[in-house]
Amino acid sequence: MMKLVKTVLGLLLVFSLAGCSGSSSPDASGNSTPDSSSEKTPAVSQSEQGTTSGVKVVESAFGKGEGVLGDTMKTAFLEFTLNSAKLVNSWQSVTPDPGMKLLVLNITTKSTQSKELTLYDTDYQVQWGGTGPEDYSTPLTYRDEWATAPTYKRTVNLDGVQGMFPGTAELVKDTPQSADFIYQVPEGFTDFTLQFQEFFEDESLGDIFIVTFHADPGTE
Repeated sequence: MMKLVKTVLGLLLVFSLAGCSGSSSPDASGNSTPDSSSEKTPAVSQSEQGTTSGVKVVESAFGKGEGVLGDTMKTAFLEFTLNSAKLVNSWQSVTPDPGMKLLVLNITTKSTQSKELTLYDTDYQVQWGGTGPEDYSTPLTYRDEWATAPTYKRTVNLDGVQGMFPGTAELVKDTPQSADFIYQVPEGFTDFTLQFQEFFEDESLGDIFIVTFHADPGTE
């Protein structure tokens, strides 16, 4: 459902190259290739946003949807909600590299497509500070052997961790799945954005969805 374009990631970092589609067939890089039959959902006006059972539902307006922790973000392929965020010194058996903290995000994702979708860890990226390669991170389950950014150079052992998003997951329509996404971030930062961007088979970018949140440093 997501295709991360490594060759242009630095240039398009500010737009967060995480994307989804309605297909789970892998491409040459091991990521799934979006289905060309997936209909591109046009941007809607802010007046079309609403609430469902007291939860704010955020749709895109002029190519962007912006929300906060607890909001349900409605994309062309799925809906997702950032339920909680915390900074910790360790998580179960996981400890960060020197000078880093662990950012643990609990995210619920629900497909709105009739066909099966594959969710990838890189669909959800975290950003802080500026827009350089040192100012964003993907979950620890994603490892890029060619990356130069410090958040990608990981020596973290993930063996035996429970409840963590495994790297990929198959989504069934209207069946929510919740999991912990664990990121490695520099010490000293507490304000972040979680970013998700639609990405289509023709390699065009759709709307971007940004969730702004604060994470207090924990003692764990």
